[in-house]
Amino acid sequence: MAERLDHLKIKWDRREDMKLPYYSKAGRKRNYIPDFYLPDYDTYIEVKGYWTDAARYKMNSVQDTNPVKIVILESLEAVNKFTRWKLK
Repeated sequence: MAERLDHLKIKWDRREDMKLPYYSKAGRKRNYIPDFYLPDYDTYIEVKGYWTDAARYKMNSVQDTNPVKIVILESLEAVNKFTRWKLK
């Protein structure tokens, strides 16, 4: 994904201290660390190659808890087809 963003000349950030709160199924407050943040679009990108029920619950909770835009890409093919227009 980093290579694809670089190819598209999209500025991105990826840091361990970039956390979004969410709640686990048990109601515990947790922190989600996004794969990428695109500051010029105020958008997060999550690359998921494999979904579990827990991962689906987590991503739904992240989106319900935070007023942010998250683009979820579910395959290498989706990463390779990613374009700027998907950010609008």
